[in-house]
Amino acid sequence: MASASTREAREKYELKQKAVKYYDQNGVPKKMEEILNSMFYDNPDDVYGHLANYFAEHAKTALISQISARHGFDSKGQTTVQTDMYCTVRNNKKLSAAVVSSSSNSSLPENTKPEDREEEDKAREAGVEAAIALLNGDINTRLQGVDPALQSDVDKILMKLYEELKAEEDERLAKEAAEQAALGGDGATPVKEEDASVSGKKGGKSSAKKGKSVAVVVVPDEPKEKLLPGAESICVASRAACTAASAVREEPLYQHIATLRFGEIPKDMRVPIPMVTIIQSGRSAPGKLNCVKEFMVVPKPGMPIADSLKYCQKIYSYVAKTLVTKSGMAAQYGNDIGALCPSYDKPEQGLDILQDAITSLELTPGEDFFIALNLAGKEIFDYDPSSVPAKSDFPGQGMHKEKGKYEVMGGQQKVPEDLVEFWVELLGRYPSVIAIIDPMRKQEKEHWMRLCDRVSDKCYVMGNHTYPRPGLLLEEELTEEFKTSGTVLKLDQINTITDILESAKKMEDAENQIVLTTCYGETTDTFLADMAVGMNARFLKIGAPVRGERIALFNRLIQIENQLKLEGRLAFHGENVFPHIVPPPLPEPEEGEEAQEEEKKEEKGKKK
Repeated sequence: MASASTREAREKYELKQKAVKYYDQNGVPKKMEEILNSMFYDNPDDVYGHLANYFAEHAKTALISQISARHGFDSKGQTTVQTDMYCTVRNNKKLSAAVVSSSSNSSLPENTKPEDREEEDKAREAGVEAAIALLNGDINTRLQGVDPALQSDVDKILMKLYEELKAEEDERLAKEAAEQAALGGDGATPVKEEDASVSGKKGGKSSAKKGKSVAVVVVPDEPKEKLLPGAESICVASRAACTAASAVREEPLYQHIATLRFGEIPKDMRVPIPMVTIIQSGRSAPGKLNCVKEFMVVPKPGMPIADSLKYCQKIYSYVAKTLVTKSGMAAQYGNDIGALCPSYDKPEQGLDILQDAITSLELTPGEDFFIALNLAGKEIFDYDPSSVPAKSDFPGQGMHKEKGKYEVMGGQQKVPEDLVEFWVELLGRYPSVIAIIDPMRKQEKEHWMRLCDRVSDKCYVMGNHTYPRPGLLLEEELTEEFKTSGTVLKLDQINTITDILESAKKMEDAENQIVLTTCYGETTDTFLADMAVGMNARFLKIGAPVRGERIALFNRLIQIENQLKLEGRLAFHGENVFPHIVPPPLPEPEEGEEAQEEEKKEEKGKKK
């Protein structure tokens, strides 16, 4: 009995020593003493709540413990990716972020044949499957134990994984090509004579005479980056980590993003100015008007977001009612982004009706409300007219098109030099237009800069498809040969939060205003509203002021504005300032070129 009692006492003593060592190593007695002493003087109403808050400050950093992805649906009824991110918070595994992926814009023109669209839909379905597999597999494994607040680290892990997968895929394709070559074939698809490119090869269908083609030099677009199936999983995981970090830190998402962007919480914060689409035209819409894809309204800087969105909705209603009065209920048709799609033949029709709508609210176009145009120049450029059917209300009209021109309206094409004059003349008659997006392709650098020289001091000339995705934009050197005064950024595909924030800083340093834009087929997720506020984007390109997925963004902006106002931290963007973009000096003509130019001028004079 004595021996058993002695052993029990020794074990009890050793256990006490272990407990003392454990508590001392973790500083528990010292912290208990500090909080008990200070709490007596603080005299909080909620004693245990006060204790809980104190010890929560000393808890371990919340780390990612699991990512779970599954199928969901977007606003177009297409399958997309739903993702949950769990973090270990104070020894408990908690759901910290629920993110639904936004669909990317289609890589095909809007007037693509149905069979080609079906092929892309199949590819998209395969991409969703691949994204879910990646999120539940490699991404889940690599992000476990990572602090979601370290956004840059998270994004580096994601991009490293993508680069490894891309390298594996490239190696596989190279191996297949080598095997194909060994069997006696190069794997290339034979090119028929009639499919010759616009560079002047023989046999082109659009030749002026049979068996010949018109030699037109067309600078091709830069090769499109081929992304792996499931690439959107990178963006989804990046967004989920950002959302999770704000949740575990118990701070508003926009405030967390502001910390990522500026390194600290700004004293004042600004809600973006909305760019709201009212009318959509372009090649996919009825009528002959191609050169304006979106007619948007933009409130003046300093107008409260609640008021500006209310006016936007009233402008939309005015236009809808006017169209119904003139053309019947069918004219009220709205597309996937909720925009109205009337049958217009000239840009003046859309501009006039928007100015009338603004005036009807007792507002002044060009002072209280402005207009912005998405021109989507790349979409109206004809590389090979035989591949794109001309849009016309009458059979056979407008079918004869030339290579290397912009089809501004059905049957009316312009070379870049004439397109510059077209926009200069139109903008001169409508000073209420303060922004144009993608007036032409980036490949027409000289003409782009000529246009900037003539209009940039009264409206923003913005680049969307003229720039690569944000990750590649960071590596691209900005030169004097091509400039913009605004940049449109999109959070999709393999674009990470870090890519967007760093690209925004780079372009702001180059005197560009930042436009954050939504994607087609998005969901009711309001992440972009918080991101636009947090990164201090000047504009948020939303789409039409209808449909749940966009109204959710509107309502979130109103909520954020109210929160900032209550905290005394609400500020507004300053007045629109348009930096004059000066084109670089033209190179000195070589010997003999001056004489040729003079001859051309004389010939033109004789023809006149």
